[in-house]
Amino acid sequence: MDQHNKKLLLTCGGIAAIVLVFVLTLGLIGLFFFDKLSDRLPGLHSEDTSEMIMTPSEIESIRRIGQWEFMAINDEELVDTVRKGFFSDDHLVRIYYGTIRLGLDLSDFDASRISRHEDSLAVRLPQITLLDNHFIDEARTQSFHESGSWSNHDRQALYERARHKMKTRCITPATCEGARQLAESQVRRLLMAMGYEKVSISFDEPQQQ
Repeated sequence: MDQHNKKLLLTCGGIAAIVLVFVLTLGLIGLFFFDKLSDRLPGLHSEDTSEMIMTPSEIESIRRIGQWEFMAINDEELVDTVRKGFFSDDHLVRIYYGTIRLGLDLSDFDASRISRHEDSLAVRLPQITLLDNHFIDEARTQSFHESGSWSNHDRQALYERARHKMKTRCITPATCEGARQLAESQVRRLLMAMGYEKVSISFDEPQQQ
């Protein structure tokens, strides 16, 4: 009888060992597949890494936007110069027309501009900038008054003065803030359309002049 009980205990112990090994094997297999699945689904990751917040294709779609205009300011400037002469003075007066375009240049947008802030997607945007330095429409430039002989160098100097005056008049803290608010609104709308419900947006610090 005792020998029979010993055989029964050994048999039960062997079965229990086999079951234990089977359960451990299933657990390891499950852990392996969960790890693979978590690599594909960012929501299953416990760590907040910038690489997993947005996909490379989403980042590329933003970068492809390139220059995004939010404000266009039309301006005209009358600029003149006088050259003193012995008998009379020479005058050159021209009217310049231009359009100042303010917006974002997203051509360098990358994953370093993305992070998590609590439960929000945090995106850092570049500063509002002048999108086109050649904003004067030279085809519309008018010679208002011209007396005497003027060189191309003289006309170029007048052009540069007009360009400087337009930038000073149009690119102000107020216009930049207006463009910044429009940029924040439009970028937030874009990200929400991509499926991100909570979005926090900031801008690069202004560069020291």
